[in-house]
This record gives sequence, structure tokens and C-alpha cells, in this order.
Amino acid sequence: MGEGQVIQGIIGGILAIVGILLAIISSGIWFRRVKIRIGFLGIGLALSGVGLFILITSLPQYAIGFSVLATLALASAAFLTIKEANAREERHRQEELAKERRDKDERLLNEIIEWAEDVARLNFKIFNFIEAQISKESWIESGIGEIVSQFQVVETKGVYMNSIAISSFKEDKKLSKAVKAVNKEIRGLADVSVKRLDKEVTSEIVTEHVNLLRVKITALLKETAKIKSRDIG
Repeated sequence: MGEGQVIQGIIGGILAIVGILLAIISSGIWFRRVKIRIGFLGIGLALSGVGLFILITSLPQYAIGFSVLATLALASAAFLTIKEANAREERHRQEELAKERRDKDERLLNEIIEWAEDVARLNFKIFNFIEAQISKESWIESGIGEIVSQFQVVETKGVYMNSIAISSFKEDKKLSKAVKAVNKEIRGLADVSVKRLDKEVTSEIVTEHVNLLRVKITALLKETAKIKSRDIG
């Protein structure tokens, strides 16, 4: 065995050790980006392969034992790196799914909020509308039709809002109850509005229903705000 072979064997061993160390580093927690981990693993495997080749050709009597240890070390490093990459990919997937759920919940809550605001606007104008129409007998029929159609739109949409609350926010039972309460008062206000046009009830009765609906709308908006701050942020 010549001196040159020994030097080559030592160089090969050093390269193999450096490659193994790089591979081990790639399997650790020093690098958070998966691409960097895989890059270090690839460089480590390449260096180890070159080093082992040089060692085997130069010092075959020492190469077998060293090769076994190096193979085990490289296999462990590769396994850990791949395992960590898969775990990171799964975490990323779960984060994306959670974000999609949050976005969906926010969109559905916004639909409920917009509906509640539509009801509030109708509630705000209804009493003045009733009082203005009652003084002009010729407008009574058209006034009833307009009021009923407006209430039918928000009431029908309220049924859909309740289905959203039940299906998408199962754990927040207060939300569904709040939506139902608003829808119930919409129907109550519609009924007394028509009766007021026919002079069957006084304006005070209409005002009571207007105020009651306002309270229910406020309670619903508070519930949506609570869910948003808790789950969406």
C-alpha cells in the first residue's frame, strides 16, 4: 500500500464524514425551509458517495466497516429529513384548511350581518312609512303591497340565514336562536304594519314592535361579533 493510497483514503474518509455531517444537519431543526434541508441532504449524499468511492478504491480493507456505518447514518438522516418534510407539508395543509374554514365562516357571518342590517334599515323606515300612508287613503292598497313585499324578502332570506347558522355554526346555538328571534319579530312587525294601515291597531303598537325588533337585531349583531373575535380575529 503506497503513501498516495493512504492519503487518498484519508481524503475519501474526510469527504464521507463531511457528507454524513451535512446529511445529519439537514435532518435537524436548524433550517426551517424544506428546500434548504433537501439541498443539504443532496450535497451530503453526494460528498459521502464520492468519499466512500475514494475510500473503497484506496483502502478497501477499511472501507467495508466504514461504509456500513456511513450507510446507516445517511439512511437515518434521509429518513428524518423526509419525515420532517412530510410533517411540514401536513402542517401547511392543515393551516390552509383552517384558513379556508375561517374565510368561509367570515363570509357566512358577513351574510348574516348584511341581512341584519337590511332588516334594521327596513325597521328604521317602517314606522314613518306607515304614518305617512295612513293619512292618504288612496295610498293604502299600494302601501300594504310594498310593505308586505319588503317584509317577505327579508323574512325569506332570514330562513336561509337560519340554515347557515345551524349548519355552519353548530356549536354556537345562540346564533341560530338570535336569527330566529329576528325573523319572528319581522313577521310580527309585518302583521301589525298591515293592521295599522287598516286602522286596526294604534301607532304605539307599531312602535313597540319596531323597538322590539331593534333589540333582537342588536342581540344578533353582538353574537356575530363575538364569534368573529373568537374564531376569526
